[in-house]
Amino acid sequence: MNVESQKPSLSPMEIQEHVLKRLGKYENRNFFEQFAMFMGVAQILEIGLKNVLSIKYGYDSEKMEKLTLGQTKEELKKRGLRTDYIHLLESVVNYRNYIAHELLANQIIMDGLIKDYSSRFEFR
Repeated sequence: MNVESQKPSLSPMEIQEHVLKRLGKYENRNFFEQFAMFMGVAQILEIGLKNVLSIKYGYDSEKMEKLTLGQTKEELKKRGLRTDYIHLLESVVNYRNYIAHELLANQIIMDGLIKDYSSRFEFR
């Protein structure tokens, strides 16, 4: 019997189903709540991936301390983590970087413009 076939795994479709099912927690939340929730989940994912690096691949925990999510993904890729997981992680890293660096700044600028614009038309 092949030991590899006994390892638990999810197909891409099963992963997508699980992800979509969990998106409900973002409904009825304002922008900043959604931002904080996503960033918190990304941080938890990063910690989990670092645990994989440490436990499965014996990666030095002191070296790992300053790794970003993207760098952690690259280290896992170098060590041969399944390519479908790497592809999914690349997508998460891209979303995380966009949300952390561009989306938040854009939202703050838009909020400022809207408040500035709307204050010009207040009735006195």
